[in-house]
Amino acid sequence: MPSEFQIIGNLAKRLRRRGARGVVTGIGDDAAVLRVGARDDVVVTTDTMVEGQHFRRAWFSWPDVGWRLAAVNLSDLAAMNATPRFALISLAVPETVTARVIEEIERGAARHLARYGAIVVGGNLTATDGPLVCDMTLIGTCRRGKAWKRHARRGDAIVVAGVLGAAAAGVAVLLGRARPARRDPLVRAYLAPVPLLEVAAALRGSRSIRGAIDVSDGLSSDLIHMGEASGLGCDVEAAALPVPPAVRAFCRRRKRDAVQWALDGGEDYALVLSVSPRRAADVCRRIRSTGAKASIVGRFTARAGTYRLIDADGRARAFKPGGWDHFAR
Repeated sequence: MPSEFQIIGNLAKRLRRRGARGVVTGIGDDAAVLRVGARDDVVVTTDTMVEGQHFRRAWFSWPDVGWRLAAVNLSDLAAMNATPRFALISLAVPETVTARVIEEIERGAARHLARYGAIVVGGNLTATDGPLVCDMTLIGTCRRGKAWKRHARRGDAIVVAGVLGAAAAGVAVLLGRARPARRDPLVRAYLAPVPLLEVAAALRGSRSIRGAIDVSDGLSSDLIHMGEASGLGCDVEAAALPVPPAVRAFCRRRKRDAVQWALDGGEDYALVLSVSPRRAADVCRRIRSTGAKASIVGRFTARAGTYRLIDADGRARAFKPGGWDHFAR
């Protein structure tokens, strides 16, 4: 295997050829020097994928690992109303991973970032006796003071852009098969999630959006994050949840409740928006203009800490955070 410095040098040569607006000094120095607009805020996120915890080698091609690493970070910027600009990628690499694998992971990540005008400007490479660890820090920009936060107001409509439950179903399908079925739409929902940056761009400048979050942990958990940040509760209409037919069919086969699956299944990377109730229908039209599904699924209420699911007969039951928690026992 080439040395660390040879691998970094090869990556640097390829990345420097791509160039990017705002890069004063990119990959290949001790640190990157970046220049952003004087009227912009800088929005920064980071996420990590650990082999055995977030993915299995048998499920992914190596470029797909990089693609997904970019996707989960890009989704965070979509939820903040930001435009991605620059990324740092760090890999902790066991002996079983070759230089070619490192390059393919980087290539997959860089290709996905390039779709949205972002570029890799640095990172780190180290050896480890543990599993493969892939980390990205993604830097974006938005107009000063215009970042969306996890805020809502009493009476705001809860709008979901995207669908729910497909990624979790994809993981279940993969766990039940010796060989991954990459063409299965549920499996693809997990392997290659689509960050909804086009949705954020379509809604940019709208005063109707009070706040947002992306569905990474699960709708139940992420709605509660918004409620706790705003001192509110919420009512969710079970019949309004955007559960795809493939997920409903999956739940029927597994004898699982499709509504509960949609509430608790994570990694959909849908967007949840708190929206002025008078403008919710218009916001949905703008979301659909991007090709994404849009659904009004409920409203935020003044009952702080009370989160209710309303069934088709009007019966209410409380729900708790049922999504992913790395440290749950």
